[in-house]
Amino acid sequence: MTTQDPHEMLRKIATTAPAELKIWQSGNSSLIAVLLEVSRRRLADQIARLQRGEPGKDDSDVATKWGSATAFLTEWAFLYADQTLKEKEPDPRDAAAAVDMAIAWRVVDIAVTASRAERAKVTYTKRGFRIDPFNNPRVEVLDLFLEGKRYQALQEPEAGPDLSSAFRYLNMMRTSTSGMKSTVPRWATSLFARRAQNRLEAQLWEIPRSTDVGGLTVDEIIPMLGALIGISELGMEVFARYPSVPMANPAFRRSDLEQMIARYCPNTEKVNLFIDLLIYKGQKGRSPLSAPLIKWGTTVIVTPHLLHDSLLERMILRAASADPSKSGRLGVSLGNLCSQWTTRLREIPGARLAEGVKVFDAANNKLGDLDIVALDPERMHGLIVEAKWPVDARTLSDVQKQEIAIDKGRSQVERLRGQIRSDTKFRFPPGWPNFDSVHWTWIVGTARFLDSRKTQSTIPSTSLEFVETLLPVPSLQSLLDLLNDSPLPTEGTDFRMGWEKVKVGRHAFFVRRLEMLETTPDRFFSRLSQIGK
Repeated sequence: MTTQDPHEMLRKIATTAPAELKIWQSGNSSLIAVLLEVSRRRLADQIARLQRGEPGKDDSDVATKWGSATAFLTEWAFLYADQTLKEKEPDPRDAAAAVDMAIAWRVVDIAVTASRAERAKVTYTKRGFRIDPFNNPRVEVLDLFLEGKRYQALQEPEAGPDLSSAFRYLNMMRTSTSGMKSTVPRWATSLFARRAQNRLEAQLWEIPRSTDVGGLTVDEIIPMLGALIGISELGMEVFARYPSVPMANPAFRRSDLEQMIARYCPNTEKVNLFIDLLIYKGQKGRSPLSAPLIKWGTTVIVTPHLLHDSLLERMILRAASADPSKSGRLGVSLGNLCSQWTTRLREIPGARLAEGVKVFDAANNKLGDLDIVALDPERMHGLIVEAKWPVDARTLSDVQKQEIAIDKGRSQVERLRGQIRSDTKFRFPPGWPNFDSVHWTWIVGTARFLDSRKTQSTIPSTSLEFVETLLPVPSLQSLLDLLNDSPLPTEGTDFRMGWEKVKVGRHAFFVRRLEMLETTPDRFFSRLSQIGK
């Protein structure tokens, strides 16, 4: 009997299971039907939370769940549905089956990606597939804690105008006759658009708002993106009160959408560029998570499931980086952000900092640069950071790009270290000691990404976000000690390991799951702040 290769079986399921969904036989109506089902379920979940006395507003995990499912459904629709076929009415049961698969597909996506990159042990028995990642779970939990801390810091700022008059009108719509047309007056749309715009204006942005992301600055994007979010949020509010199918995920002719955005952004002339930046047409190299405007048939769909405040900055950066013609200027802007390492490390008492230290051999041939150098002159210890600042990861393919950047950084460090000789010249600031007289620690530093892979490299990696949780420290040596023996979450205290079972069609998947215990991000980082002080 021939033993089936579980990796090959996974790849076959990944290509055949979504294609076999019956909903795609509905052609042009299929995407509308599955997005409607997502809206129904998300609203039902929200109502259930309210009935249990829990907050109704979606947190980051909930928004990510529906955003991920919507992205999968959108990608599948472009692959498998015939947009020219318009006659067949979708069966709600087919739409429900597609959404079920999209929600579960996160696990399949993890399995296929891990299998392809040889990052997990994949086995298959009669019970199903078992996927056991090789990653360090303690680092994964630390990353989850950092994500939670980041989300708390990005809580929606207070912003006007007050929406009570708009809600009163919407409630009148709900109590009107069932045949009432779901038409919202411009003044109500304006309130939602202005409130979303003001919310984004008040939000803390990591990148400078003057950053060029392809013919548009972040400052120019904010009012247009706010108008877009306001339109989508208004659609969900109407849908919650009066289940109008068009309002669940509003669709516009492109010219009408441009006019509507321009109506609420009167000082901009770049609406066309803005839509080009964020439009998804099924093109390779793009994801609906970074291109949330879906070009479907003759319309552009604006769905709230792909728009979430805590993810907007990385969405914009990912959209710009997907276009080679626009990514160059963005790369320069992101590179400039590496100086944030210097800014934060300069706060350490007694530390001396330098950036872009050029390194030459004895014949004055340039060997490379030291991105960020921190020196403790009293103890003669130093830190060299090879800084990498790729766009934040939101999908598994994004994670792989971050890992590639880290591996590239490690290679650069190893190459440069191997070329250093006793006569190598370093362009340090005046008064710095000779390179050989300092005990140096080399690392690859990212903005927020923590690499959870188990590696044999002698060059560790970490993130500035994690380093910031270790500050303040009394000396650079204290920070080096913490980096050398990083205080990570502990299994049994902060989390425990388990298995998650997911069904996709007739296939079962068992994937390693991290279950958080009573430790919250606040508790963990409070505990962390006492270490080394």
